[in-house]
Amino acid sequence: MYSRRLTRLAVAGATFAAGLAFASPAAASVKVVPVKYNPETKIGFVSSGDVRKAFGWSGATLESRAPGLVFDHDFWTDDTYTVICGNRTFPIVHHRVFGRYELTDATTHDGYGDAVIGFRLSGARFGISGTSVAPAAGQPCPADEAPGTTIDGVKLVSSATGWALTVTSDSVRRELVVKEKPER
Repeated sequence: MYSRRLTRLAVAGATFAAGLAFASPAAASVKVVPVKYNPETKIGFVSSGDVRKAFGWSGATLESRAPGLVFDHDFWTDDTYTVICGNRTFPIVHHRVFGRYELTDATTHDGYGDAVIGFRLSGARFGISGTSVAPAAGQPCPADEAPGTTIDGVKLVSSATGWALTVTSDSVRRELVVKEKPER
């Protein structure tokens, strides 16, 4: 009887100790916060879960690749035109304004086992932008639409502006948030 009772206590104690080993304070306190980003100030927070989901990574892969991640804020204005080339009429999307800000980020750790819980974005580090010339009569038609012809007529149909928060690892780029709105 004493032996069986001691065995039960030993098993219960071992089970309790194993439970403590797996239920660390880090596991209990980590809260996944979704992407919170202000496109005006370029400040926000991206959770580790959002980055893992975007790339299909495990926690261990995120831990190893976190130092090499680059967060960007892309922006654009796209104009859609109807273009006439010879007997053909077709739409063309013209990227009138475009640019990118590389964002300053800091990896945020849980404070216990130093697991990555997210990335704090603290503004633009640097950026680049540009504009391009809209399609006009007399310019060459796109080769895939009407090779060897020139544009006979152009009509602006609509415009849309947008921005995206992206993350890049090596040469693989993923969009985390995309916002676009039509102007007309």
